[in-house]
Amino acid sequence: MRVLLWPSLAGREIEARLREIRSAETVVVTNVEQLAAAAAEAEVFVIGGHSFSGSVAAVLREQAKRLRFIQSITAGYEGIQAYGVPAGVIVANAGESWSPGVAEHGMAMLLALTKRLPQYVVNKAQHTWDRSPSQQTGSLEGQTLVIAGFGSIGRDFARRAKAFGMRVIGVSRTAKPDPAADEVCGVAKFSSVLACADVVLVAAPYSKATHHMIGAGQLAACKHGALLINVARGGLVDQVALAAALHSGQLGGAALDVTSPEPLQVDDPLWNCPNLIITPHVAGACGPVGRARLAKFIGENVERFVAGRPVTHVVEL
Repeated sequence: MRVLLWPSLAGREIEARLREIRSAETVVVTNVEQLAAAAAEAEVFVIGGHSFSGSVAAVLREQAKRLRFIQSITAGYEGIQAYGVPAGVIVANAGESWSPGVAEHGMAMLLALTKRLPQYVVNKAQHTWDRSPSQQTGSLEGQTLVIAGFGSIGRDFARRAKAFGMRVIGVSRTAKPDPAADEVCGVAKFSSVLACADVVLVAAPYSKATHHMIGAGQLAACKHGALLINVARGGLVDQVALAAALHSGQLGGAALDVTSPEPLQVDDPLWNCPNLIITPHVAGACGPVGRARLAKFIGENVERFVAGRPVTHVVEL
């Protein structure tokens, strides 16, 4: 069985793991031309959701007649969803592979905002011994965290937040109770629970339905001075409304690992917003441990498919 790998993240580790599958031939492709040359015999395609373009989709529709399974290297799969796949092809995402790293990064940003660390970094660069930021320092203990999108990232973040003494309210489509949260509610209650929020974590999948799910109305519904953390996708948050909420003080601070567009333009007003941390979509990065975890998951799921067993983390497009 031919497995195509379009490497981007943890490429060497994933390739090495795929080559351990004895009944599969792994072929690495790095551009559309190479994909077109190898697609006819391919039954499995491993690619990151961000690499899946219209050109890639066209090659698969026209030439990959034997393709049956696409394994995304990423948790997100917007590109695959936007451009589509041939009929009958199963698509799976990377499941919980990225969740620990993203949750750690999100928690680091939350702690940095709460403890006013960005201002101390500025003070250090200016050789200034200034204790005044401590007057705005807060604590996570006893605070209420609302998690918009209670999937694997949301649950991992919730477990870390609970260790700091936070009360956790998850918001999901299913509203299924979860031991990681004090309460899980459906999306219909999202606006009402925001009134309880000291912190809002955005961890939902991005789609047309969730575009700007955090807008001016949702930000106004939060407690005055609440914090917002977005580790999912930039399009989930109305950035114009976010900037206004930061300048007015309705939000006490925000941290974004994702923006729309990416990279954020040099003249974007977000750069000048007060109490805002921006990182360049790197939340999932956590070194060799993270790459090994991702390669293990991808290899095991592809191995299931090659062996004729059901794969995990199938997504609906």
